[in-house]
Amino acid sequence: MGVLCGTLLAALVLIESASAGAECASLGGGCDDSNGGWDPMAKLDEIGNVTATQQSAGTNWAKKSREIRWGMNSSQGAEDEKGEENESAVAPDSVPQAEAEEAKDVQIAAPLKLKELQINMTRSLKAREMLLSLDGVDDADILLDVSENSSLHIEGSIYIPYMEFFLQPGILKPADEVASILGEAGISREDSVVIYGECLPCGGGPSVATYVYWMMKSLGHEKAKVLDGTAEDWATAGGATSGSAEVLPRKEYIPLVNSNYTATFDLVKSGQVQIIDARTPPEFAMGTIPGSISMPYESVLADKKITGEDRLDMVFMVLNKNQPVVVFTNTGMKGSVVWFALEMMGYDARLYSYQDWMANQQPDLREVDGSGGLNETAI
Repeated sequence: MGVLCGTLLAALVLIESASAGAECASLGGGCDDSNGGWDPMAKLDEIGNVTATQQSAGTNWAKKSREIRWGMNSSQGAEDEKGEENESAVAPDSVPQAEAEEAKDVQIAAPLKLKELQINMTRSLKAREMLLSLDGVDDADILLDVSENSSLHIEGSIYIPYMEFFLQPGILKPADEVASILGEAGISREDSVVIYGECLPCGGGPSVATYVYWMMKSLGHEKAKVLDGTAEDWATAGGATSGSAEVLPRKEYIPLVNSNYTATFDLVKSGQVQIIDARTPPEFAMGTIPGSISMPYESVLADKKITGEDRLDMVFMVLNKNQPVVVFTNTGMKGSVVWFALEMMGYDARLYSYQDWMANQQPDLREVDGSGGLNETAI
């Protein structure tokens, strides 16, 4: 059973992740792009080959997506949210200055207005089933802190740094090993688990919590939620915190692999799904999956939390709710934030990785790496 589940999950869900601890270490600890700017040496989630381009002949998909997503003139070049040109991005065509400025305003309006608007953070019933308010935690819940190097926990929490789930950068451990980690920490698949945590050296935000949520749902964990806040938010609200984590008795965690949360290469190339590129606009401009819509992961955040549903309706208005959606970033870590928001809003969404797309474009990258990692069947 364990071997079978391990093989299935490795084949279904385990390639599109990143050990952000290893990534941040390799990046010198700087991963904060919270202002929307782009620094190629400062990315938690983007370890794939973003310089290779897969544009179909005769089609500039970056320009095409800018027209669809941002209402931009197709000749507008990619700039980051600070207005600084990215030297490696697609060069803009010549357009009148006023027209270019107007197009740029459209592109940056979403992140700029997040702090200007009083966003309605009231959550629907569907949203509350996934994203739990601070006052919604009860004694039956197991609080799971997945932060990196956390020294402040909500009192009673157990602690598993999210890096523990990874075999190596970009590859999660097999299902039976992940299940063993959860079981050793005192979690069974039947428990109600509330996940919270941040990668502070990488700029914060809920990506590690939403990714672990996605991982657990892929293991068949039904009663999993993400906490709508951090340990610091909990303390600010008057909740008790502790410098040490809880230690629970060991349990048996039996995974039941569910492939409905993960996209495959064949599905992505089928033309039957809407594809969201949740990386930064400059990365999108350098190369993307043909037909993708540029929707940076920060579009669904306000002050590093999942934004209100009124706002999400605006962000997702370009999508057809009756058609499946695939979200990707280079490894899927930050893409999980957009995937989570889509699921919360009732979309049929799946998570994918640009890393897998690239591997399927370059057969030499699909060879087994000697550790049971990247291979032809892994996704």
